[in-house]
Amino acid sequence: MNSIEILANGIALPKKKIDNKLLNEKFNLNENWIYDRTGIKTRYYIEEENLEGLAIEAVKDALNKTKIDVQDIGIIVFATTTSKKLMPGVSYKVQKELNIKKCMCMDILGGCCGYINAFDIVRKYIALGEVEMGLVIGADVLSEYTDEEDVNTKILLGDGAGATLLKKSDKEKIYFQNILSEGQNGEILTCYQNEKIFMDGKKVYKFGTTKPVECVKELLKKSGESLENIKYIIPHQSNLKMMRSMSEKLEISLDKMYINIERVGNTFNASIPLALNEVIEKNLIKEKDKIILLGYGGGLNLGAILLEY
Repeated sequence: MNSIEILANGIALPKKKIDNKLLNEKFNLNENWIYDRTGIKTRYYIEEENLEGLAIEAVKDALNKTKIDVQDIGIIVFATTTSKKLMPGVSYKVQKELNIKKCMCMDILGGCCGYINAFDIVRKYIALGEVEMGLVIGADVLSEYTDEEDVNTKILLGDGAGATLLKKSDKEKIYFQNILSEGQNGEILTCYQNEKIFMDGKKVYKFGTTKPVECVKELLKKSGESLENIKYIIPHQSNLKMMRSMSEKLEISLDKMYINIERVGNTFNASIPLALNEVIEKNLIKEKDKIILLGYGGGLNLGAILLEY
């Protein structure tokens, strides 16, 4: 048996909340301009916090929701786009904080879809019997990488972290993934160290409203499942207009896509675990429900995972 299950999920958000009013004044915008284009009302920026601190806080939040021996965590995979330190990676900092004696650690750069890559890596190690339990962490502090004068990114991006604890399941649970990359088109969304995020808005929008739809359809074909059997699609919270377009192309109600971008903005690698946390905390899914986690973004990178909760 190579099934896995989500044991717990945790999150961390900075204390500083930024509402649209502040950005409207900064860019001289009409009251509803930001919301109409993005679906966002508030986002969070770090002040005293930092990337590794948010990641550790999210992990501790997850651990507080379950009772385990942290020494059973055999792998930690951390996904980000905004790490300033090349080594040691944040995953190693988490291991140190938890004082895990024997553990495999890795940080990955997978753009906004990195959390999906990290999730699938941890799942594979568990499924192969290499480890019993693993941590998936997605975190970004995008406020440090946005151009203060670029309205397109400043109104969209925020900071946050999410952590998901996975373990080997003693029950048969389905799991399928469809992960692929398009490095040939990576220049439409870039970020270099010590520079600001660049986004070709029109091309990113086209990518984000076509390729994720194709990715989900291929995943459903692989799994033999239909959308009728999926309780929720939990997508990367990119932009409300993009997610609405996706739902239309998939011919599903927007309610079937869990969306929380209004409250937290686009947080890149943190966005899926932040949304997943709300779904779990609100008891919107129960055992045996099927969900799809959908990531897409810089790289270009795409990934969808269909799993049984």
